Amino acid sequence: MGGYFTIAGRKVATHHMVLGVLASYGLGIYAALPKTDKTQHPPINAASTEEGDFVKQFLKAFEEEEKKAPAKH
Repeated sequence: MGGYFTIAGRKVATHHMVLGVLASYGLGIYAALPKTDKTQHPPINAASTEEGDFVKQFLKAFEEEEKKAPAKH
């Protein structure tokens, strides 16, 4: 198979070292990504307060309905 390195008195295969490096890169990138809040909604740009209230009520009713009947996929 491939070559081996002796690290701390043990033989370590080169492909294990490569997998370790790739995993540490992946974990580093995952840790560096910004955490976002999934519950935050985009702002409502309504022309009037009535329109804004209607949209808020509609979204609230939709979320309640969605909680009652889970998605069937």
